Amino acid sequence: MLALEFHPLVEADLTEAAEWYERQQPGLGERFAIETHDAFGRLLKEASLYGVRFDDIRRMNLPSFPYGVFYIIERDVVVVLAVFHGARDFRTELERRRTTYG
Repeated sequence: MLALEFHPLVEADLTEAAEWYERQQPGLGERFAIETHDAFGRLLKEASLYGVRFDDIRRMNLPSFPYGVFYIIERDVVVVLAVFHGARDFRTELERRRTTYG
């Protein structure tokens, strides 16, 4: 069974996005948080199903929001590196997080 770990900056990614959505419409930030939490649960079962974007970093898209969960699989651990908006230029930041994780 896979375990789930998070890069220390993932919490800031989630907080920033949820707060932005909450400012747009009350309750939307909470919906974003719930959908993200559900995605993390699915990763434990489906991590290998999502495509490699570059190097060994994979992306799982959120169903209702234009965000992706970016992660790597290391042996029996899924490491979530970031939750970023799909339009963001994320490659450099993901590479930095990949090399500084741990």
